[in-house]
Amino acid sequence: MIGYFIALIQPLLLCITLLVLSIVICLPILVYFLPHYTQFIFFLNFRRLPNTDYNDLASNNVTSIGRSLHLPGKSGKIGVWHILPHKLSLEWRTEGKHPTNSDFEEMMRDSEDKIIFYAHGNSFDRTFYHRVEMYNLLSERNYHVVCFDYRGYGDSEGTPTEIGIIEDARSVYEWLKEKCGKTPIIVWGHSMGTGVSCKLVQDLSKEQQPPCGLILESPFNNLKDAVTNHPIFTVFSWMNNFMVDRIIIRPLNSVGLTMQSDKRIRSVSCPIIILHAEDDKILPVKLGRALYEAAKEADRDIRFQEFSSDDGLGHKFICRSPRLPQIIEEFVGSITPPSTTTSS
Repeated sequence: MIGYFIALIQPLLLCITLLVLSIVICLPILVYFLPHYTQFIFFLNFRRLPNTDYNDLASNNVTSIGRSLHLPGKSGKIGVWHILPHKLSLEWRTEGKHPTNSDFEEMMRDSEDKIIFYAHGNSFDRTFYHRVEMYNLLSERNYHVVCFDYRGYGDSEGTPTEIGIIEDARSVYEWLKEKCGKTPIIVWGHSMGTGVSCKLVQDLSKEQQPPCGLILESPFNNLKDAVTNHPIFTVFSWMNNFMVDRIIIRPLNSVGLTMQSDKRIRSVSCPIIILHAEDDKILPVKLGRALYEAAKEADRDIRFQEFSSDDGLGHKFICRSPRLPQIIEEFVGSITPPSTTTSS
């Protein structure tokens, strides 16, 4: 009986072994020769939830009143959500009304309620559940939340590249600045979105118009360390450092995928806080610490908040930490909006 069972599963085991070997050997070769087409492995924008209604925020478990809109981008339309602070949402619901687009913009302009500009990580889109949990938490703390999908994600048009998704972030940010007046903006990036946020805020800092602050949740320091520390890379552990550089990193760099946050953060002029869970298996906490050290070496205003593995927050669920609201309030309360005056 046992012999029959072994004979039965041997072909299956052989197929699995051959499949794994083909991935281990062929994928690095594909990256080397076709980096433009294989960078989708980094962006993972093909992972989508079926039957998503981007216009109905409540159907995506957003608890406060919000609106969905599309902004023009260099690669087509960009899908955006604007979610109201809880107290404003409650006022409208108490009156039995729903705000118009003009009402939304009026509530955001010169408001005492600060704005969180949220850049999400790779795969899926702005409707994904752990992101919505974070929006709800921030709204409960009475922040406006503005989040968006990069090109190729959600209902945004185009194909993602590093330059392209940073362009999209800049397009939405410029629209937000135009609409919000003097209301302070805090840029918040998660995972891949920390790379986008670092570049966006670096550019804004160089232009002498940084946001009020920068929050980096579960970040990484650079592309190479993000790739080689990812759990999937375990099957490529046979590759030495030279091979990783030559076969994977340099080809991806050649098509513009660099994510050099440890270099870019050195030019960020606003206060920064890094949030990282000790039990993050996707982007280990040591990458967040390395990014922190790069900023400290450049004498940036930065702090590091680590969450114990006992909390079980991992890569996606810092939003569930009971300590997070106080951490955010203390950080935001300690930062001053950048001056709008110029010296003569």
